[in-house]
Amino acid sequence: MNSKLQKSGLFIIVLGAVSLGLEKVYYGGVDSNGVLQESFFLPLGFLLLGLGVLLIIGAFLLKLIRPR
Repeated sequence: MNSKLQKSGLFIIVLGAVSLGLEKVYYGGVDSNGVLQESFFLPLGFLLLGLGVLLIIGAFLLKLIRPR
């Protein structure tokens, strides 16, 4: 895992996992009135995870196209 693209993809995946963890700890659930409690952490976490996966796939494809 040498390329900057792979490292940044991994970092973004970690940020997404932290965001989803924060959602689960602080917001994920139904309150006593039956209202679902969510925050911006849930969509942000999925967005970051998806972006990180795309960056890692892109780095892999670039390695296939430009072998060293």
